[in-house]
Amino acid sequence: MKILVAGKSGQVATELILEGEQSLHEVISFGRDKLDIRKADQVKQCITEIKPDIVINAAAYTAVDKAEEDSDQAYAINRDGAQHLAESCKAQGIPFIHISTDYVFDGSHPTPYDEDDPVSPLGVYGQSKWAGEEVVRAIINEHIILRT
Repeated sequence: MKILVAGKSGQVATELILEGEQSLHEVISFGRDKLDIRKADQVKQCITEIKPDIVINAAAYTAVDKAEEDSDQAYAINRDGAQHLAESCKAQGIPFIHISTDYVFDGSHPTPYDEDDPVSPLGVYGQSKWAGEEVVRAIINEHIILRT
């Protein structure tokens, strides 16, 4: 199986790449220098050329505090980037895994959250990740959203 991982240097991407190297799967990953998910044409070209069996979006704007001042970039990566990947995957019939966050919740729940609990992100980071989840759900049926 050929797996394309968007994002290369983050914690989740690093673990996915290491796991892939120990398996029989071919894992290809790119950082922003080779695959800028903010650019729809670049995403489409990359997925078309690589022809992966599955795409995992581990790319993210993760600077939680900085996102408050840099909301345009947070949304460009966490929402628009997810949209571009989902659209390209849908167009080519490729399943899509989107990595999100528990920051879509406000943290006030007395017990662990369930995936169906109502979201209530407190800041731009959580709001932009929630927006990314929403566009993925709206675009592609063959998707999985994982919250870390």
